[in-house]
Amino acid sequence: MQHPTRLSWYVITVAALILPGAFSSPSVAGMRQDLNSCTAAQGAASAAACTRVMNSGRLPRAQFYIGYFNRGSAYRRAGDTNRALADFNRVLKRKPGFVRGHIMRAVTYDDLGDRAKALADLNEAVRRDGKSWSALFIRATVLRAEKRYDDALDDLRKASKLKPDKVKLRLLRALILADRGDVAEARDEINDVITEGNGIPEAFYVRAEIAFAENRLDAARTDVDKAIKRAPKLVAAHALKGRILDARGDAAGAKEAYRKVRDLPVDGFEVRPARRLATAGLSTAAASSKPAKTSDVALNASTGKVECKRFLPATGTIITADCDD
Repeated sequence: MQHPTRLSWYVITVAALILPGAFSSPSVAGMRQDLNSCTAAQGAASAAACTRVMNSGRLPRAQFYIGYFNRGSAYRRAGDTNRALADFNRVLKRKPGFVRGHIMRAVTYDDLGDRAKALADLNEAVRRDGKSWSALFIRATVLRAEKRYDDALDDLRKASKLKPDKVKLRLLRALILADRGDVAEARDEINDVITEGNGIPEAFYVRAEIAFAENRLDAARTDVDKAIKRAPKLVAAHALKGRILDARGDAAGAKEAYRKVRDLPVDGFEVRPARRLATAGLSTAAASSKPAKTSDVALNASTGKVECKRFLPATGTIITADCDD
């Protein structure tokens, strides 16, 4: 069964592109280690390994875009988003039109909250490679964040024709249907996925999201716990658990769940929206645990009441309301 969360296929193996004779020096073991680490692109150590590979003189200049691509991926996984973006810019400067470069730069722009630039890169990726189901899938996630639900569903339909066996396309479709208000159809979709034997952790998380949208908190909690038990590092499930606990008035438990999100990997199904929700939840929890600042409260001139900013866990948004509500 294909796991629906990883973006690791974007990383490019660099070992096969090293110049002949690269392993003839006494530093062969160190170079091989750097090549493996750079290809893995797992964090800061991998980024440093990519830098050493590019500085070694053994990587052909024409292939530097690969080194920058992997280093950018490593920086992103390390949480160094600005350095990641700089490297993906270098990739596209050296290899204009490189589809994977556009996709990963789009993901990085989305990390930074710049969905307009993310969509521009994804549009270019789809234009250059209309058979890239992953570009369509990622574009659907950004369109969903923009509340362009019909456009997002259209992208998923196209992606499904290219990759009919990809379960995560159906998972995202169920989430978008629920967002659009078609909760019954969303529930049918995810129940079919689970019944067909795809009881993967992400499927239970999606069913929990749909139950949460219907305010069925017990069902949501049961399914989100199943998801976390099967995949303890499933970021989206921890963020949803925080929202469920928030809705039940368990502020301490919600805060713990949100904090866990911060320490988990940056790749995976629904990671970017989950991290945004967790960040908003933590910010609100921090604001509520100390005296309100001037920026957190305001006097409504028309009503004469003091208004406070409050976090709505169901939607992940912050609203202004009377402080005594």
